Amino acid sequence: MFKYKRNDRSVIKGVFIAYFILLFHVVLLAAVGLLVLFFSGIVNYLLWILLGGLALIIGSGYLLLRYLRKKGGSLVKILSLPEFQGKDIEVSVMGGLASVKIHGSESQPQMIGTDSDTRHKTGSQDETSSEIQNLSRLADLLEDNLITRDEYQQAKQRLLDP
Repeated sequence: MFKYKRNDRSVIKGVFIAYFILLFHVVLLAAVGLLVLFFSGIVNYLLWILLGGLALIIGSGYLLLRYLRKKGGSLVKILSLPEFQGKDIEVSVMGGLASVKIHGSESQPQMIGTDSDTRHKTGSQDETSSEIQNLSRLADLLEDNLITRDEYQQAKQRLLDP
């Protein structure tokens, strides 16, 4: 009565899917094995890794001190330079892998249009470059969508009017 029509393609597809699932499991098992070998190697050689890192840190410190002695300076002398006056220096060894950050009042952005930023125009080169910097900051604020187009036009007008 009913004839069952076998589809040979579906059987082949099923065999290939089973083959790829089996292959995926073999690859997954190999990857887990490699991870176990990698982490066991790290655990076995952890002492040597830590000693090597400590030797690099000590060696870098020694080379820095030798350089400072050769140049006749000291760390206090370097930090007393005008570039570092009134600024905080943050040195992070493990948190940032020996990163140095300099924080200060100059790194904080100034608001455009405040009393400390406005100057009387006398036509000097410094004031022209200051106007250009202020206009550039305004354009950056507009590009970052921190101010609207109308606020940009108003601030620009305030900067350019004498």
